[in-house]
Amino acid sequence: MKKKRLILAFLFVLSLIGISFYGGAVTYIFFWTVLALPIILYFYIFMVIANLKIYQKPDGRNMISGRPSEFYITLQNETFFSFSSLSIKFYSSFSTISDILEDVEYELPPHSKIQKKTKLLCRYRGEYEVGVKMITVRDFLGVFSVTCRIKEPLNVIVSPARLRLFERYLPGEMADANSENRAYKSIPDIPVREYLPGDDMRHINWKASAVMNRLMIREMTGEERNGVALIMDPGRYADGTEEYLPPENKETECVLGLALYYLEHNIPVDVYTGDREGRLSLTDAGDYELLYAALTGYTFAGGKTIVETAGAIADPGRYRMFIFVAQKNVRELLTMAENMGMGDVPVLIYLIDDKDGEAAWAADISVVPIGAKTEIGEGLP
Repeated sequence: MKKKRLILAFLFVLSLIGISFYGGAVTYIFFWTVLALPIILYFYIFMVIANLKIYQKPDGRNMISGRPSEFYITLQNETFFSFSSLSIKFYSSFSTISDILEDVEYELPPHSKIQKKTKLLCRYRGEYEVGVKMITVRDFLGVFSVTCRIKEPLNVIVSPARLRLFERYLPGEMADANSENRAYKSIPDIPVREYLPGDDMRHINWKASAVMNRLMIREMTGEERNGVALIMDPGRYADGTEEYLPPENKETECVLGLALYYLEHNIPVDVYTGDREGRLSLTDAGDYELLYAALTGYTFAGGKTIVETAGAIADPGRYRMFIFVAQKNVRELLTMAENMGMGDVPVLIYLIDDKDGEAAWAADISVVPIGAKTEIGEGLP
């Protein structure tokens, strides 16, 4: 194409020399032809851009990160003239399109279309643009080209992946210590009373019921205690989508994986998200879908940190364990975690950061570094 432009420029200079030194009808016709040619070619290009129809159809607008789905792309020419050369470029930062190449040029005769069936893979949770990003149109002589963004990009909502964390990321030693904490109650004392409608059936004393020949329930004393407090980092620490999306996606996957692990071990989990709801209480594996739905539409905000979220917990003494999933503010978080751990409460920090050096000084608190793009789990069946 560069060579053709040089030839066109040479012809224009030649036409100028002709009209300057020789004149005549033929010379002026040649001059005006060479002068009008770029205008005609660019007019053709913009006519193609104005009339080209691009249709993109995913297999549903809601997708799951890391799971490919069918994706259809259609280029359609509804005019009476031919589109000589088209090429497309895709959004590549957060998604990939398989089975189609970007450097291929397509030609569309009048009233024709090209349809491609491909696979779309979205890497991260969130809402962003996928599919065709830009279209490049060349003129019928191959001299000029224009690249422009498409007018109506395709937006998809990508749900987080459902993962079981790999063994090296699981706090397995903590499960047994909390397994007795399977209800939102502390250890029952010996005293019993007669069962009343509305009492928790799990606290029925069957031996006493057999002796008394009526249902008897254990009296509960002491404060209510949950199994695990799982505290998310609600902050957004970058302006560019390419910077903040990977760590936020990894944080969401980690929270889901940890919650699933404990719920499958019958250990209640309170998830602190830092949003208006503040806390999501989960008692068993059946509540996992509630957390998944909440995190699918969760929005990270720039004005709040995980330290503020943890500091807002009304009664931290009722928990047997604290798990933080943090992106930043590690030093402040470690200071708070040390204070929370003074009452023999285990504290574990998952650090979603490719630079984990600043967490190394916390000798008495377990810190698990996880890179923003690290593979931490395997998909659920």
